[in-house]
Amino acid sequence: MTADRLLLWLTRIDAGVVLCAFPCAFLPFGWMDAVHRDWLGLGPLPDAVITRYMTRSLSLVYAMHGAIVLAITLDWTRYRPLVPVFAWLHAVLGVGLLIVDLSAGVPWWWTAGEGPGLVAFGLVKLFLYRRASRTAPSVP
Repeated sequence: MTADRLLLWLTRIDAGVVLCAFPCAFLPFGWMDAVHRDWLGLGPLPDAVITRYMTRSLSLVYAMHGAIVLAITLDWTRYRPLVPVFAWLHAVLGVGLLIVDLSAGVPWWWTAGEGPGLVAFGLVKLFLYRRASRTAPSVP
């Protein structure tokens, strides 16, 4: 598999993962509370207007991001130059989320997986983009 093809598939996986946030915007609040309380062990989810608004609107923002990233992969030759922009944004978002996670006091496994994982993912995509750019981009 060429670096460009691997980059294309990693970008599609990225889109698919964040598109999973779309249905979460419409979950019943009780289900969100159960995940927060039972699966994550973070206690009851505060039932406040801001909590309901932020959980749902953030899911929709993630889904919108996923739709844009998916669109990039559907016309790869045309939009491939946007990949390093998104890769750098992922890396910067990862640093920001690491800072947020540390200040918010989320569990260690959350902090260790979220921010550093996004930074690593962004850097891998940058590496593949540069490697693939040494040769002409392949058309999927």
